[in-house]
Amino acid sequence: MKGVNGMDGMDGASVPHRADAAGRRRSALVTGAARGIGRAVAERLLADGWNVLLADVDPEVEATARRLDPSGRHAVAVVADVTRTGPDAGAERMAARAVEAFGSLDALVANAAVGGPDTPLLETPDEAVRQVFEINFFGVLRCARAVAPLLGRGGERGRIVVLGSLFAQTPTPGAGAYSASKAAVQSLMTTLAVELAAVATVNSVAPGYIMTEMHREELAARARRSGRSPDEERRLVAADVPLGRHGTGADVADAVHFLLSGADYVTGQTINVNGGVLPS
Repeated sequence: MKGVNGMDGMDGASVPHRADAAGRRRSALVTGAARGIGRAVAERLLADGWNVLLADVDPEVEATARRLDPSGRHAVAVVADVTRTGPDAGAERMAARAVEAFGSLDALVANAAVGGPDTPLLETPDEAVRQVFEINFFGVLRCARAVAPLLGRGGERGRIVVLGSLFAQTPTPGAGAYSASKAAVQSLMTTLAVELAAVATVNSVAPGYIMTEMHREELAARARRSGRSPDEERRLVAADVPLGRHGTGADVADAVHFLLSGADYVTGQTINVNGGVLPS
C-alpha cells in the first residue's frame, strides 16, 4: 500500500525499531558522542539493538565507542568536526563512515554543541557569538544536509532528532549566544520537518538542567557571578525543578528513544525534558 508520499510502508504501519522490514539492524549517527548526553544516547541505542556511529571532535570518542561495544561490531567512532566542510571532513565524513561501517544510515541525532561565553550578550564579541552558531546551528544544518540523501532509501522514513534546549525558550543572562543558537536550531527543525517529510521525521528534544560537563561549567559561571559555591548553585537550580532534581543523560536518551523507535506520525515537534520547568 502506498503512503501519502508514494513510499511503500509509510502509511502509519509501524515496524520494530531495531530492524527494518527486511530484518536489517538499523543504524544511527550520533554527534557529540564522546561524553554526556551524546554518550547516553549512543548507549541507549546500542541497548535497543541499533548500530551507532559515534562522532565527536574529541578523540576520546574512540575510547567511548570501545567501552560501549568492545566487539567493535555495532559501535564505531569517527573523529570529525562539524565546523569543517568537504568530503574528507565534518558531516560528510561522518555520514560516509556510517555507510561504510554499516551499509546504510537510518537516523541522525544532532547533539554536538558548545555552551559559549558566559558574558552579557551585548558585551560578547561578534566572533565569539559566530563560533557558537558555527557549531550549534550550522553544525546541525551540515549534518542534516549530509544525511538527508541517505534516508528513506528502504521505503521507510528515516529519523532526525536535534537537541534543543530549555534556554532557547527561557531568557538566561550570560547565556545569550547559546540561547539564540538553540532557538535557531528549533526553527531549523520545524523547517526541515516540512522539507524532508518525504524521507524523514524531524523532531527536537529540549533538555533542561541535565548534569553534564557543560552544565557543570554553567554552574561554575553562575557561582562566579553570585559569589556562591557551585554546589550551592546546584542545589538552587534543583530546587526550581518541580521534580526536585537535575536530569541525567539517560532521561534525555529516553525521549530520543521514543522518537527513533516509532512515533511515525510525530514530526516538527519538541519534547521538553526538564523535570516540569515551564518555559517563560
